[in-house]
Amino acid sequence: MNPRLVMNRQSESFLAERKRNKEKLQFGYQSTYMILLGLIWFLLIYYVWILNANATQWFAIRDLENTQKQLKVELDRLDVKIAEIESSRAIESDETLQWIMEEYEDPNYLVIKENVQYVYNN
Repeated sequence: MNPRLVMNRQSESFLAERKRNKEKLQFGYQSTYMILLGLIWFLLIYYVWILNANATQWFAIRDLENTQKQLKVELDRLDVKIAEIESSRAIESDETLQWIMEEYEDPNYLVIKENVQYVYNN
């Protein structure tokens, strides 16, 4: 056998196999490119969807904060109203309580200060 012929046949089969592999890789590059392009589009759509969801939540949070402010103002108004109703003037001027209330002269007071109790006169 001629060694040049053997070498020639091996190099031809090697080159043919290499050409086939290159064609497969070229198809591989195209499919990879298409997959990456599709992934980029998917991520872009997902990003826009997330932005939209966050904006919607922001509007909901803003509405809740406004409602909270209004409720705090109303709570303050109700506290003032309760204080007016429970004030000593209102109680003293209430005619239904006048017959229960009595006036005291020279009352005694109990003062508790730093765990010490004592009584003194006014």
